Amino acid sequence: MKRLLAATFAVTALVGAPLLIGDATASAAPPLGAPGGLNCRLSWYDANTAGITCTGGTFVGAAQCANGKVARGAAAHSGTPSYAYCTSFGSSLATPVRWGAFEAV
Repeated sequence: MKRLLAATFAVTALVGAPLLIGDATASAAPPLGAPGGLNCRLSWYDANTAGITCTGGTFVGAAQCANGKVARGAAAHSGTPSYAYCTSFGSSLATPVRWGAFEAV
């Protein structure tokens, strides 16, 4: 696993690409830095799902679930959202919302 660029939470379930982490508590403040020049933001969320939108390349969104698992979305092109569904793990989003993105390979 490559070095994490920001460590709002540990993500050991993601392998092979740097992860960009943000936290929705500070008015959805942007994360610190971005892998491969990605510029990402939390574009939407509800109790179960986080939508992450990045520009600068193809990426996969991720969000921490309340049960500690990390949900990953589908690969998305620059400017379109990738949705991470915690319901796929029988859970809801962690509070505060912790989200991230990594380059799709």
